[in-house]
Amino acid sequence: MFKQWLSGLTVVALGAGLAGCQSQAANGALIGGATGAGVGAIIGHNSHNRTAEGALIGGAVGAVTGGLIGNEQDKADARAREAARSTYENDYNGRNPAPPAPPPPPYDERYRYDTRYYYGPPPAGYYEYRTYRTYRPYGGYYQTRVYHY
Repeated sequence: MFKQWLSGLTVVALGAGLAGCQSQAANGALIGGATGAGVGAIIGHNSHNRTAEGALIGGAVGAVTGGLIGNEQDKADARAREAARSTYENDYNGRNPAPPAPPPPPYDERYRYDTRYYYGPPPAGYYEYRTYRTYRPYGGYYQTRVYHY
């Protein structure tokens, strides 16, 4: 029974050691805490036989130091990703510039006789825009386009 329990505990411990965190800061704190606890336990045992106190102090110092180092690695990774993204965008925009504005439409004789802009006598066969006011409670205007022969 004890062997099964010990083998199960070993499998869980190894599985937990292989599972990592999503950031370098958390991985650094985990690894630094474990390493610091081990080194602190050894130093505490060798100095006046205080293994537990040495493990606690070493684990805390190792976790803080590992977290700081991992945080700096996360920042460096973020800077590298931002540099790669900006390089990609600059290359893409350099190869694919924005299209030029379309040219204005050509001048057409029919535009001259639009009654909104032309104040001379209109030629035969033209459109006229008429604006009417509505006599309803909300008021308002509407515009119609009438063709004259």
